[in-house]
Amino acid sequence: MSLIITPNSKQALSAKQQLQLLALPSTKRIRLLKTLGRYERKLARQRIRTQTTVDGKKFAGRSDGKKTKVLKRMGKTLEPYVKASKRLELKHKSPLVGKVAALHQEGGSERMTASRMVRIHGKPNYKAPCTRSQAKALAAEGYKVRRAKGKGYRRATIKEIAGSLTHGKATLVLSKLRGQKSRKSWQIPVKARPFLGDTTANVQRELATILNQLNKRG
Repeated sequence: MSLIITPNSKQALSAKQQLQLLALPSTKRIRLLKTLGRYERKLARQRIRTQTTVDGKKFAGRSDGKKTKVLKRMGKTLEPYVKASKRLELKHKSPLVGKVAALHQEGGSERMTASRMVRIHGKPNYKAPCTRSQAKALAAEGYKVRRAKGKGYRRATIKEIAGSLTHGKATLVLSKLRGQKSRKSWQIPVKARPFLGDTTANVQRELATILNQLNKRG
């Protein structure tokens, strides 16, 4: 995902400003666009810190319900590139990071596999106690235990589940309760969180400011 700005288009600069820009030597045009790129990168990083989109709205929350911030590293690898001294591209150094950023920028779905999960999170210790999130999920699905007195079963508490099931057992039981079959791959929905971009008016104001500064310096 990249932000592309061509400042000699009518959408970016006024006619007078276009003429001023065209009169600049290529080295100064490159400097101007690099400065603009660093300005836009600053805005993108600020949005990630505040977890807000280009239009000022809060980022969509995580699908797992966790409150931790998203896209925390997406702003670190953004770099401004100038093509033919007239086109600015603000994009990620790594194509893979750019692909992930584009997915979050526009929304969509990501294919996940069991082997990739292991690469990302490591191989689970199935003999370890089940996690609290697993216990909560099992309780929500109506997991039951045998009654201490009398016949039949009753719904288990989160504490009981966490203290009696291993990670592997909880994973297996939860899959059965949810009617899930073993899968080699699956799609994970990703909500749109547009952090890269700007309005035409803001780009024009910043370009005009930088252009004036360059003209004063001579």
